[in-house]
Amino acid sequence: MIYISQATRKMSSSDLHEILKSAQDNNKSIDVTGSLFYNGGWFLQVLEGPTETLKRLYNKIEKDPRHKNTRIIYDAPARFRTFTRWTMNMTNLEDRQADKYDELVEVIEAAKTDRKIGSASPAVTLLKIFKS
Repeated sequence: MIYISQATRKMSSSDLHEILKSAQDNNKSIDVTGSLFYNGGWFLQVLEGPTETLKRLYNKIEKDPRHKNTRIIYDAPARFRTFTRWTMNMTNLEDRQADKYDELVEVIEAAKTDRKIGSASPAVTLLKIFKS
């Protein structure tokens, strides 16, 4: 599952660290892996795991007061996980130090406006970035 949401306020490095730590702790016990990207007040997150678990987790995220305008941009069963090394990883693109920074910012911008990148959806593009 990949979703995008807008933060209800600007997130500090401390806020993002707290979110990451909480996600890592929670995801480990429910067999979820993934990665979270933050840029310009927007979150883009990949969640991988059992379908019913992801539905419950997304419902919880959707109710989190730190998010608004939350919507799923990709939700299909996967044959394998892309982010197997992490119960959760986070990339703060506002630091501009991220590997593949330009590509990741383009994915978030495209997801915000429902536009394709070339002929691919932002979700597919994001997964291709990490498969290479």
